[in-house]
Amino acid sequence: FALNLESLILFSVYLVARNMANHPCKIIDYSVRDIRFPTSKGDIGSDALHTDPDYSAAYVTLITDSTSCHRGYGITFTLGRGTEIVVCAVHSLMKMVVGRTISDIFSDMGSFYRSLTNDSQLRWLGPETGVVQLAVAAILNATWDLMARMAGKPLWKLLVDMEPNELVACIDFRYMSDALTKDEALEILNKNKSTKSEREKELCENGFPAYGTHAGWLNYSDEKVTHLVKEAMSQGWSRFKLKVGAGLERDIERCRLVRQLIGDDALLVSTTAMVGRREGRG
Repeated sequence: FALNLESLILFSVYLVARNMANHPCKIIDYSVRDIRFPTSKGDIGSDALHTDPDYSAAYVTLITDSTSCHRGYGITFTLGRGTEIVVCAVHSLMKMVVGRTISDIFSDMGSFYRSLTNDSQLRWLGPETGVVQLAVAAILNATWDLMARMAGKPLWKLLVDMEPNELVACIDFRYMSDALTKDEALEILNKNKSTKSEREKELCENGFPAYGTHAGWLNYSDEKVTHLVKEAMSQGWSRFKLKVGAGLERDIERCRLVRQLIGDDALLVSTTAMVGRREGRG
């Protein structure tokens, strides 16, 4: 007999849910590491506010009692100093994670998210801002990674295969409901559900457009920008982002340089780092 794509997706989700129910995978331990890279030595990542970042991460590993897939990995991005504080916050939050089953978490990701952000004492430090937010992000990323591994899918595919109501249930709308409510989001997803397979097919065949910032960090010399842009173009890149904020004249010079290198057909976007007019460098 033949099954259409929607039936196959539903059957796949059913099998994952049944597997989780029959063999509940419990998070029994974790580790968190402070990993840093001296990117400031090469001005990598520099912008108008962050002139010497050392790209770093708090790296979380969730360990389960499963024999087939027993780990999930997630990071939260930092700029070097202070990563140790994020690591401490992860340790404090893990009491709400260790001991829980993946099926319990996956059945209500929205509640799991709120359990991490709304602890009655930790929320005083910043419920969804700053250090606590960064720590929660690392844990959530590791949780999603673990669930995708258990389902045997890349994370994007796990999300694509979720039903609209399941996907919407993962989102906390408290800070966006003035622009988009839960019901409105559900309506958009349901409206476009019939063409989802077509868009997935296009994505798999053509990929998703991306830009690169690696050639446009603020403190790079013109010579380095020229070299990196030419190298990127030889690799097929046609979309570039340039950091600005070094002063109007200098910004114009750099934009003109990159535009001349990439031609009129390639995409060039620029961004600064929340530097006001009075705070601009130069």
